[in-house]
Amino acid sequence: MQDQYVSTSQLCERYGRSRDTLLRWQKSKGFPKPVIQGGHGAESRWRESDVQAWEERQLAA
Repeated sequence: MQDQYVSTSQLCERYGRSRDTLLRWQKSKGFPKPVIQGGHGAESRWRESDVQAWEERQLAA
C-alpha cells in the first residue's frame, strides 16, 4: 500500500489554522513533523496516516 501525502496548505484548510499554528502544535501537542520538507517555494508534505493517528490521539485525550 502506498502512503498518501497531505500538503501544508491542505492541513491549514483542514484545521482552519495557519502554518505557524502547525509548527506550534509540533512543539506543544506532538503534531507529526513533515516527511518531505518544503523549501524554495515548495510545500512540506505529511504522511496522511501520521496525521490521522495524531487526530485519534487528540480525540482520546
